[in-house]
Amino acid sequence: MDSWITHALPGAVAYAASLLGNREKADDIVQECVCRLLLTAARYNLPRDGRRLLFRSITNACMNAISRERGEMSLDEVGRASTDGKWELQDAAAMVPPDLAIAEEMRKLVHLGLAALPVRQRSAIELWSFGYNTHEIADMLSLSGSNVRVIIHRARTAMAEFLRARGVQGTEGQE
Repeated sequence: MDSWITHALPGAVAYAASLLGNREKADDIVQECVCRLLLTAARYNLPRDGRRLLFRSITNACMNAISRERGEMSLDEVGRASTDGKWELQDAAAMVPPDLAIAEEMRKLVHLGLAALPVRQRSAIELWSFGYNTHEIADMLSLSGSNVRVIIHRARTAMAEFLRARGVQGTEGQE
C-alpha cells in the first residue's frame, strides 16, 4: 500500500500547488487528503484505485479552498511560481540575461492565465500537462472522457486568447 502513496505523492503536491499557487497550502491539503483516504482504506482497493481517489479528493479540496479564498489573492501572488526549476522552459544557466527576463515574463503570464481559468478547466489542463490521459483525468475529476476533451480544448483556447491579448507572438490562430 505504501508504494502507491510514495509514487503518487510528488505529483499530488505539484498538482495541488499548481491549482492553489501556494506550495505550503498544497502540502497541507495533500496531507489531509491522504489521511482521509487512509482512514477509509478498508472500503477501497488502494493499490488499484488510490491514485485516482487521491487526485479526486485533492481536486475537490482545492476547489473548496479556492472558493473560500476568492478575492484574497492579489495578482502579484498569483504570478509567483516555484523556484525549484520545474516550470523553467530552458536551463537558466545557459540563458543570457535578456532571455532570462523573457522566460520569467512568459512564466508569469502563463501562471496568470492559468489562474484566470475556471477551476475545472485549470484542473484538467494541469493534469493533462502532468502527462495523464483524458481517461485518467475523467476518472480523477468524475467526468466523461469527451467532457474532459472539451474542457481541455476550452482551457487551451482561453490561454491562447489570454496570451494573444497580451501580445505574445505565436498564439495567432491557435485554439
